[in-house]
Amino acid sequence: MKVALPPLPVLSLSSDLTCCASNASAAGSSTSSAKGTLASTGSAAAARVVLFDPSLDVALLWTPDLRARALHFASSDPARGSVGAALGYPGGGPLTIVPAAVTGEYRATGRDIYDEARVDRDILELRAQIDRGDSGGPLILQDGTIGGLVFAEARSDPEVGYALTPTSVAVRIAPAIGRHEVVATGDCLR
Repeated sequence: MKVALPPLPVLSLSSDLTCCASNASAAGSSTSSAKGTLASTGSAAAARVVLFDPSLDVALLWTPDLRARALHFASSDPARGSVGAALGYPGGGPLTIVPAAVTGEYRATGRDIYDEARVDRDILELRAQIDRGDSGGPLILQDGTIGGLVFAEARSDPEVGYALTPTSVAVRIAPAIGRHEVVATGDCLR
């Protein structure tokens, strides 16, 4: 099935391989229609999904035509009180940057993106106005590192959101950096 998706928010992780991370909003995309939009510049380029993990809710995209300075994941998970900014495209609109602070780190039990399996994720609770469409965007810490990958807004408080920890995402995507082979993205969620 070929579906039209809005550009996926991505982070440049490697200047030589130009690999980019996004959340699993890539589900149901075809390799020819997937696009990545670099959060820092708004530049868009065709992308190939080279890793798709519906349990962690992470995808890795290879974008050979997107050139950008590489960002790096924080070497450890940010502590409570760490501050930065969350970047995203709420409602599929323009890039929005909102202040964010880490209020806690938890091991959370939830469901995979297809609601088929129970999964555990290491997450950060953020004090930030995270909205639908921000999923897949980065939490950038004051030192310029990726402090997490935003994946959800709280249903009960508009000033609370959640991000996957940088260490859990980095460990999961590391084996796929440098891949160019396309992987299946599963069924469309809409």
